[in-house]
Amino acid sequence: MYKVAFASTREGQVYPGHFAHAEVYQVFEYTDDGRFKLLDVRENPLGLVPDIDVEGGEHEHHHVRMERSDIPLHGPPKYMWLRENILHDVDVVIATDACQTSYRVFTSQGVRIIFTDPVPVEAIVRYIEGEGGEEFKRIIESYFKE
Repeated sequence: MYKVAFASTREGQVYPGHFAHAEVYQVFEYTDDGRFKLLDVRENPLGLVPDIDVEGGEHEHHHVRMERSDIPLHGPPKYMWLRENILHDVDVVIATDACQTSYRVFTSQGVRIIFTDPVPVEAIVRYIEGEGGEEFKRIIESYFKE
């Protein structure tokens, strides 16, 4: 059994950008019988601000004000905050994009990141529960056995 977080929009699409700036995370339990059970939809405070790691620098976004000043907005501290506070219990993140720094931070914590197109989360769930189940299970199990 694994916990899988889909970086997504509020409308249920896989978020079409860096996973750390997704609006929400749909967190599922992926059971031993290959089924998904929705556990939680988690708000992401980083989804409210531009990604300064990718978009060219903090100076362009100095007007953005977060309601919480304790959230780092740049580099490894940002991704550690996300891991520790929002995605602390997930084993897998499914997303369309990630920077090298976020990828390194999450994979060093034992999280598997799987990339996909910005399609409906429900379509991926149906695919994995159906014809794609064996391949998904093989990918996940081989990663966690390493």
